[in-house]
Amino acid sequence: MVWIDGTYNMVAIQEKLKYGRSSGTDFGPIDYIKYAEAFGATGLMINKPDDIVPVMKKAFDTQGPVIVGAHVDYRDNHELFEMLHEDSIH
Repeated sequence: MVWIDGTYNMVAIQEKLKYGRSSGTDFGPIDYIKYAEAFGATGLMINKPDDIVPVMKKAFDTQGPVIVGAHVDYRDNHELFEMLHEDSIH
């Protein structure tokens, strides 16, 4: 399962908290279905909430490796880190 946001967002958030900036965390759009197929795997995509059950069923019913992509929105994750103890991000 790949959570897609075009970045290593969880890493970027931690870098910004610790260093005041992020570095090397933006990689833009990737076609994970084509990426999976390039390695001989099956690529599936969850595009809307109603896709979750049928796509996951198909993934578990498919022989061989399967990559399932789902777009995520991490905009509010900084609030999670703000709740952490200061020592846990250094």
